[in-house]
Amino acid sequence: MKIQHLSHRDAVLLLEMIDESLSCTTEEDLRRLVGRLSDLLPYQAALSCAAVLPPGKTAKALHPVNVDYPEPYLEVLQERGLVFHDPVLVENFRSFRLQYWADTIQRRPSPRMLEIASLAEDFGFHRTREGVGYAHGARDRGGRVGSFFCFHGLPRCPRTEEILSLVVPHLHEALRRAVGVPMRASPLTRRETEVLRWIKEGKGTWEISVILGISERTVKFHVGNILRKLDVETRAHAVARALEEGFLDLG
Repeated sequence: MKIQHLSHRDAVLLLEMIDESLSCTTEEDLRRLVGRLSDLLPYQAALSCAAVLPPGKTAKALHPVNVDYPEPYLEVLQERGLVFHDPVLVENFRSFRLQYWADTIQRRPSPRMLEIASLAEDFGFHRTREGVGYAHGARDRGGRVGSFFCFHGLPRCPRTEEILSLVVPHLHEALRRAVGVPMRASPLTRRETEVLRWIKEGKGTWEISVILGISERTVKFHVGNILRKLDVETRAHAVARALEEGFLDLG
């Protein structure tokens, strides 16, 4: 993605957030992480949700991590059955694309949108009816786990869109770890995982052969299988992919 609208300060803060996201393991960690976005984007309230996506079906059960929406507001939304009538949330779990609320509300009108907007106004969110806000989500490569990040009160802005496009993939991984959504099973055998773990530690073919008591040819055979199974071309990319998918620990 070409960077067009970010200042040096924006880039530094984003890199700090991305680095912090790697150590995010709890819901409280995630709240702090998303809260840091307010240093870049003046949103009024934020919410994130994770969902396991059944094959060929849309999300029906969400695990929310509320950052700073009023809890009574979210409870009333749930009690009235309005959550899955929100066109922005529904569109997110269809496309996982960046959305400006007004565009989605106009394109996918919901018969209960006025009720949602009226309830939001009761809790001080007076720009919901106008569709002032952004949402963005992501999903795993296998399409099994999806996320939804919602930011109320952000006016349309190319800089905002660039920031969200850059940071949401990292927030997705942090959210998945924080709520304990299971990752897909590793395609690697025990021996392949051992080889990859030593590659992660910076060991070369000969060193791994000595450590594991196998020939260099066998190490190369395992490396070839690892690259094929993870659909990557280099050892470094294999390590990055395995960390992303949860096949290797960060430690």
